[in-house]
Amino acid sequence: MRAVTIMYDSLNRRFLPPYGAQGVIAPNFQRLAEHCVTFDNFYCGSMPCMPARRELHTGRYNFLMRSWSPLEPFDDSMPELLSRHKICTQFVSDHCHYWQDGGLTYHERYSCFDFIRGQEGDEWHARSAGYADMGGKRLTRRQDPINRGYTREGNCCHARCFAAAMDFLEHNVQEDNWYLHLEYFDPHEPFDCPDEYKRLYADEPLPAFDWPQYAPSEEQDPEKLRQAVVNYKACISMCDDYLGRVLDFFDAHDMWKDTMLIVNTDHGYLLGEHGYFAKNYMPCYEELVNLPFFLYDPRQPEAAGTRRRALAQTIDIPPTLLDFFHVDIPGSMQGRSLLPVVADDRTVHDAILFGYFGKHINVRDGRYVYMRAARDNSLLYEYTLMPTRLAAFFTREELKSAGDRLYTGFDYCGNIPMLKIPGNTGNVPNASHHQYDVHLQYGDLLFDLEADRAQEHNLRDDGELTRRMVQTMIALMKESDAPQEQYQRMGFAPEQYA
Repeated sequence: MRAVTIMYDSLNRRFLPPYGAQGVIAPNFQRLAEHCVTFDNFYCGSMPCMPARRELHTGRYNFLMRSWSPLEPFDDSMPELLSRHKICTQFVSDHCHYWQDGGLTYHERYSCFDFIRGQEGDEWHARSAGYADMGGKRLTRRQDPINRGYTREGNCCHARCFAAAMDFLEHNVQEDNWYLHLEYFDPHEPFDCPDEYKRLYADEPLPAFDWPQYAPSEEQDPEKLRQAVVNYKACISMCDDYLGRVLDFFDAHDMWKDTMLIVNTDHGYLLGEHGYFAKNYMPCYEELVNLPFFLYDPRQPEAAGTRRRALAQTIDIPPTLLDFFHVDIPGSMQGRSLLPVVADDRTVHDAILFGYFGKHINVRDGRYVYMRAARDNSLLYEYTLMPTRLAAFFTREELKSAGDRLYTGFDYCGNIPMLKIPGNTGNVPNASHHQYDVHLQYGDLLFDLEADRAQEHNLRDDGELTRRMVQTMIALMKESDAPQEQYQRMGFAPEQYA
C-alpha cells in the first residue's frame, strides 16, 4: 500500500474550478476532482500554519491548549507511527517554518526529509548592507527580495520541491509500503511565480506587487490589491501545472490501482472577501476555514468524481492514513477515518470546533456556525514542554511567570506535567496570530450557512439558537480536554461545563 499527500498553503477554494471558480486557469484541479472524492464541508481545526501542521501529525486540536507550536514529546505523530510499522515515510517541503524554532520537531518524525530553501523570508542568503537599520532578527520583507535573486524562473522553489518529490516517486514506484508527503509553501504570499504563469492573465507581466498587508482592503491601494489577486491566480496556475505532472505520473505508472492520494491545504486566505486581506486578525469566515479537500482511495475507485457533504477537518487526515495502512489509531486522536465518508457520505462528526489560540472559539454543526468571543481574555495559558513559537524561544520573563505551575490534568497525554505559562501578556510577539485581543471588537457571530453562505446576517440575538450552539461547543470542548480557564474566558457559568 502506498499513499501521497500534496499540501498547499493558503489555498482559497473559491479560486479552484471544482469549487466554482471562474477566470482561473487550473484544469488539473478539475482533472483531480474527476479522479477523487471532493469534500464540500472540510474544515481546518487550528490556525494558522504550524498549529494546522501539528494537527496533521496528531489528529487533535491544538488551539485550545497552545499557540504556534512544535510537536511535543508526548504527541502521537502519524508519520512516526507509520515508520514504526515499517512504512517508509518521506517528507518534502519548501515551507521555511519547519526549520525555525517553532517547527523544528516535525521533520524528524519522518523516515527521511528534504528541505527546499528560499521561500518568503527564509533566512537563506545574508546581505549585511542595511541590516543594522532594520532592528531585529526576523526581517521577512527584507529577506524576501534577497531570496528572489536565487529563485528565478527554472530555479523557483515550487519547481525544486516538485523535483525532489519526483525523485522519490521515480525510485519507489515499483516498491510497496511507503508514504510521501509533498508540501508546498505556495500559493502563500508573496504571490511570486515565473512569468509564464503571469502571462496567462496579462499580455505583459504585472507589476511586482504580490504581497498585500494583513489589513482591511480599505486601508490599501485598490490597484495594488487588484494586481495581488491576479498574481495569486498566477500562483494557482503554477500549482495546477505541477499537480498535473503528478497526475501524469499516476497515469503512466497505473498508481491509481494501489495508491491513496490526498490533496489539501492548511487554511484559506482572504482576497477582499468581507473587506479583508490575508488571515489571522479577522473572524474565521468560510473563505479561511472551509477548505478544498480531495481524497482518492484505491479500494473504492467507483467513488471517483463524486462529492461528499459530511463534516470533516484536518484532524481526520492522520486517522485516515493510519486506517488505510492498517495501523491502530491512538486514543489521543480526536479525528475520524474518512474512509466511511468516501464510501457513502457517512457522518463522522455531528459538529466540529476550529479557531486560533486566544481568539474566538468557533463551532460548526450541520447548518450553523457560532463564533464566540472571549469575555475575559486575561484567562489564557499556554501548556507546553517545548517553549518555542514561530521563530523564537519564549522569553525568560514568560518562563519565570510559570513559577511552580506544572499542570498534570490532561488525559490525552497521560497527565504528563507541563509548564503553564500566561498567554496574553506584553511578551507576546507582534504578529497577527498572537494579537489575542483583536478579536474582541467583533463580538459574537452566528450565521446560517444554508441560507447565508456569504455570512452577511448575524443571528446572535437568537437566544434559543445561541443556547443550542453553546451546548454543542461546551460538549466538544470537554471531548477535547480543554483547560478550565477556556470555559471561564468564554464566560460560561460553572454549571454549564462542570
